Amino acid sequence: MRILFKPEISSWSIFGLGGKGFIGDFWLLPLIILFALFIFYLEGRGRLRILYHILLIIWHLLITAGIVYGSFQSDANISFGTWGISFSFIWLVIPFVLFLLLAIALVILELSGKYKIPRFDWTKINWKPFLIALLLFPVALLFFRSGTGFNWLVKIAVASTIIQWILLTETFGRPFILKSKQAPDSTDR
Repeated sequence: MRILFKPEISSWSIFGLGGKGFIGDFWLLPLIILFALFIFYLEGRGRLRILYHILLIIWHLLITAGIVYGSFQSDANISFGTWGISFSFIWLVIPFVLFLLLAIALVILELSGKYKIPRFDWTKINWKPFLIALLLFPVALLFFRSGTGFNWLVKIAVASTIIQWILLTETFGRPFILKSKQAPDSTDR
């Protein structure tokens, strides 16, 4: 979102890929986001479980491998310029290895048939978080445009976009089930 609304302060780099604003490999970030949202969407429908399992494990393997590889580089730091935070990649290894192990455990649990997976229509999404995310769009735009550098206005814009993306994962994840409505179909796999 920073690339879109404030390209002059949006520089990033990871493993030789990177850019500033729309210059460079900016296309990689939207591609990663679409891939992640697609995984949430697949999980939320409860269908095509094998594809979901494969994509989930690939996602976690790639990120974990990148974190482990990056932690062995001499200048391996992660920096969040907006917040003025910078630390070594090595601090990310343990949590990401744990996330990978949890993803593998989830796949094993689902494949064992001990966990019933609710199934929903392909068109069913959660509209309330989607509408809230849409309402945050002009807020982010206004604060990005009003702010300079990484001042408090830009920090508010970044925080609102973080909330937007959390809401989008809720939008495409499992639909909310109201107690008054009939439970969804479920399957073993």
